[in-house]
Amino acid sequence: ALPPLPSNPPALQPAFAAVNKNLAGENAAAFSPVGYGGAVQQTALASLVEPATTVSLFLGWYALNVYYNIVNKRVLNVLPFPMTISTFQLLTGSVYYLFTVLLFRGKPELPCPVHEPAKQVYAAAAGHAIGQTATVVSLGAGAVSFTHIVKSLEPFFSCIVTYFSTKKIMDFRVYLSLIPVVGGVGLACLDKLSYNHLAFFAAMLSNLAFAIRAVKSKQALTNTKLDAPNLFGIVTTIAAAMCIPVFLAFEGVACFKGIDSLNLLYKVLLSGLFHYLNNEVMYLTLNRVTPVTLAVGNTVKRVFIIAASVIVLGNQVGTKSIVGSAVAISGVLLYSFAKMKFE
Repeated sequence: ALPPLPSNPPALQPAFAAVNKNLAGENAAAFSPVGYGGAVQQTALASLVEPATTVSLFLGWYALNVYYNIVNKRVLNVLPFPMTISTFQLLTGSVYYLFTVLLFRGKPELPCPVHEPAKQVYAAAAGHAIGQTATVVSLGAGAVSFTHIVKSLEPFFSCIVTYFSTKKIMDFRVYLSLIPVVGGVGLACLDKLSYNHLAFFAAMLSNLAFAIRAVKSKQALTNTKLDAPNLFGIVTTIAAAMCIPVFLAFEGVACFKGIDSLNLLYKVLLSGLFHYLNNEVMYLTLNRVTPVTLAVGNTVKRVFIIAASVIVLGNQVGTKSIVGSAVAISGVLLYSFAKMKFE
């Protein structure tokens, strides 16, 4: 008679050990028809949730921007006090931020008020206050589409402010990518249907102010322990405090007479909340995508705003404005790619 075979031949002992380990429970779900199917379903669900969340954030970002710009223009048509409106918008954002600090954010670690990092925060707040006020002035004076065409020049001012602040010279190809931006805005300004002197110069001032805000905010993020959302909340709060005496001095008494309904005040405050939230959503979006994707998204956002203003507000746009805006916005996208590649 043949001798009985061993229950676990030596050559197959590692395989048997692995099977026994899996069947014992560590990976039992993978060997179970029910567990395997559940794992596949969970994996498929997870693969859909992530891109769906990212797309939702982008759509929310666009919707907040479009709503803010359209409501802003409608309020300005009824209440032509841009300093008052921008101040109330900043106040709404600061109240929202302080509420979230008390509710769940917790107190941020602030820099010493007299040290250099604090001065950088103050400079960013001043840029934010001037930039926000100038933007609202521009939106009130001219068409929303024209304001956003001119605001495409912000990267141009960013290069200038960066040089004077840090003495940093970028790759020449980055500067070359700004040529279509400048040319496109120049072409759009030749369109008499949409051009307005006050809207143009106010939008240019907002470009300079927001470029200063961006440079000083970057320095503050490097030199303090604040993260981006908390820094933006603090900058908004300080900017609101800076704007209060200015709006009271120039528009205070007249504006209070102009606000003749709670509905109008509600729209002003709501536009401020949406303005703040759109920046919060932008930060959430940035955490989920690459800078290149965000740059593309930011370019598409401006197209959405211009298109929505034409459709909803009925802004008249001539051929030069259409061609100029297309060239300028394409140039902004080119600049974003050039800066990421060569810097």
